[in-house]
Amino acid sequence: MSEPVEASRESEPKGSRRSRRSVEQPRTRRDVFALVGKLGGLVGLVASVAGLVFLFFPGLKPVHVDTGTASITDVRVLRPVTYRRYLEELELPRGTVSREQLRTRGILVSFHYQLDGFRGRKLPLRWELSNAATNALVDQDQAVTIVPSTNSEGRDWFVWVPQPGRRARYYITVTLYQPEQGLVPLKRFDTRSFTTAGGRP
Repeated sequence: MSEPVEASRESEPKGSRRSRRSVEQPRTRRDVFALVGKLGGLVGLVASVAGLVFLFFPGLKPVHVDTGTASITDVRVLRPVTYRRYLEELELPRGTVSREQLRTRGILVSFHYQLDGFRGRKLPLRWELSNAATNALVDQDQAVTIVPSTNSEGRDWFVWVPQPGRRARYYITVTLYQPEQGLVPLKRFDTRSFTTAGGRP
């Protein structure tokens, strides 16, 4: 009884649709799995290379501006410091600044900033001089705007405040603002209080 069945299998043409499906289907699955494996390996290789690049060159790492962050460390107060010395610290040209103004004494606030996600954007700075005994505002003005050249930038910066004319204890508040958002604070810090001799040359 088995002979007719065997005969029917043997008599089926080799190029029939059923025989091609039974032969080609396993090959197709193997090809798909092999392709997926190769793509996975390629993605892993690209990720590894990108990780090494960002490790050695963190400034190239893309950071979305909505996740921009700022940190301030190593705040110091130096006094007296002339305006000339302040310009030298920031490597700024003297331009048309008079000799009298270059000799003007003031207080230099130095700090280290770390900015992530703000490459090429202008972050305004503003300082306020306050009386330490009363917290009353004595003076205020804008400082040099910070424009990071990379998406992950850390460096020392300086703010110069003219020396007040009255001897007293003071502190300085420095505020770093969000770029292109008016006066929306990003980071703010106060210096320790200090005493000035008062008077300006």
